[in-house]
Amino acid sequence: MKFIRSTDRIFDSVGVRPLGICVFSLSVFLLVNLVSVSNSVIRVEAVAIGEIVHHPALVASFATDVFVKQGDRVAIGTPLVELSPHFIDQKIGRLDAQMEQLINESKLAQAQLLVKEERWVAPGLRLRPNRPSLENPTSDFYAKQIESLRTRRDMLLSDRDSLLIKSNFDGIVKEVTRVGSSVAEGDSVASIMPEFAQEIVAFVAPTTDPEAIATGALVRIVGATGPECSNIGMVRRRGAAVTEAPAQLRNFLGSKIHGMPIHVSVPSSCLLGNGQIVTLDFIKSSVS
Repeated sequence: MKFIRSTDRIFDSVGVRPLGICVFSLSVFLLVNLVSVSNSVIRVEAVAIGEIVHHPALVASFATDVFVKQGDRVAIGTPLVELSPHFIDQKIGRLDAQMEQLINESKLAQAQLLVKEERWVAPGLRLRPNRPSLENPTSDFYAKQIESLRTRRDMLLSDRDSLLIKSNFDGIVKEVTRVGSSVAEGDSVASIMPEFAQEIVAFVAPTTDPEAIATGALVRIVGATGPECSNIGMVRRRGAAVTEAPAQLRNFLGSKIHGMPIHVSVPSSCLLGNGQIVTLDFIKSSVS
């Protein structure tokens, strides 16, 4: 007890307690290690992402059947959505009517020429023998218009064959339209998210050492599972402006993070889940 009291008097004289000394020593130790790490690498959290593949409608229509739901895993060729042929059939019907009208007009024009040139009396007889007949130019005029309408009709028939939209990518359904929903030409009816990430995106402060985040700079995934993920990746490109990071990345207070996006390649054969959070070390070129 006397020893404890004597040590207490010593601590009182210097104004600290054993717990305070331990905390101070640990802080110094962590600070020294942090400084030594920061001199060689820049460590940030990042998110592994894959590019979303959209499946647009070739024509304006509405969905009559939806074969998948959000979260389904699909392969290439899996039916996603079928659109109604209603509007295409209407256009084809109008083209058919226009072609029939042109055919009748062509026949009428030929009959009028026959009478005007008096070829109905004798094939060789012409009202004005010294001028060329208008029969061939008139026939060509109508033939070209009819051919143009027929080409448009064939294109619509091709679009009609593409109303069943199939997946052209292996992945997971992120979004899909609903039965009965109207779809404009070019609008996506379903989007497929790859199961595994195609790149990693980190968001760093604009004041980050440019050497560490330059195109081609080396990057290591920290703590990633699997031997393939221990391979070194590289910076593919970097954004030109500060943007908001995905919702997966938050600071310790839960607030949103903003930074300059740095796109990093995924090491070969490293399988990272789409949306997975990883830790990256940007390695400066002076470090081997």
